[in-house]
Amino acid sequence: MENENIADNVLNEPAWVVARVTTGKEDEVCETCGDMLSKDVLKDVFVPKYVRLKKYRGEWRRETRPLYSGYVFMVTDDPGALDKALTKVPGYHRLLKAADVILTVNDEEKAFINRIAGRDNVVEISTGYKEGDKITVVSGPMMGLEGDIVHVDRHKRLVTVNISLFGRMVKTTMGLELTYKKPEE
Repeated sequence: MENENIADNVLNEPAWVVARVTTGKEDEVCETCGDMLSKDVLKDVFVPKYVRLKKYRGEWRRETRPLYSGYVFMVTDDPGALDKALTKVPGYHRLLKAADVILTVNDEEKAFINRIAGRDNVVEISTGYKEGDKITVVSGPMMGLEGDIVHVDRHKRLVTVNISLFGRMVKTTMGLELTYKKPEE
């Protein structure tokens, strides 16, 4: 198990750890960490986001929101040193831990986040159609995730999806442009 490497305090390859931060302050904490912390301790910091459409005064506009509200992802070689350094960052609460062991995102979960969010860490809007109770995604990062959809809000053009993180299922929201009929071929 990857988390067993944390006991040595230094990893062979950079690990992704997740910090709990004040909800709504994810971008501020991300920017502050990048400015305040040494590159020796913090290799990268990012907030995975999703794009959604929101209607303002009758017009649909694109906006981005955090994929995991209240969480910031960090890449480090030394999670213990990072944990200590983060105590001076405003809005930071704690790194996710289990029994005082800092949890790391495993390779499978990293690959999944990279697949849906891409290089810019933003999950674009997917498109699909609904026939009866069955949803089929025809384009976008949600292709293949139809079975993980737990809720559809067709009016807001959003879906709630179960995603694995730290070996457990976490609900998150993504944008999905949905029609009721199968597109003509």
